[in-house]
This record gives sequence, structure tokens and C-alpha cells, in this order.
Amino acid sequence: MSKPPVKVKDPTTGKEVEIAPVKAWVLAPKGRKGVKIGLFKSPETGKYFRAKVPDDYPVG
Repeated sequence: MSKPPVKVKDPTTGKEVEIAPVKAWVLAPKGRKGVKIGLFKSPETGKYFRAKVPDDYPVG
């Protein structure tokens, strides 16, 4: 099952792109609500970058 695409800003090119993350996980400090982070691969440069994904995004 592939993950749904999200709109993120690609820091390697500076453009807004709509891609699906390679991986997504929750980044949470102890005892606090965390944020969901996704690992993305830039379609133009091939470099990997991390960006915040929506709170209702499936993790795994």
C-alpha cells in the first residue's frame, strides 16, 4: 500500500511539490505531544529531506 501524496516545500530546489514520503514517523519529546515527520526524496535532485506531514497522516 502506497502512502498518499502531500504538498511540501523541497528545500533542495525551493519549489513546492506534491509527493508521497518514503517513510513517516512521530517525533515526540518525553511527555509531550509530538509532530509527524516524513522522509521525502526530491524528484529533481534525488536528495533526501525531512518535512512535517499532517497530524492525520498514516504512520508506518
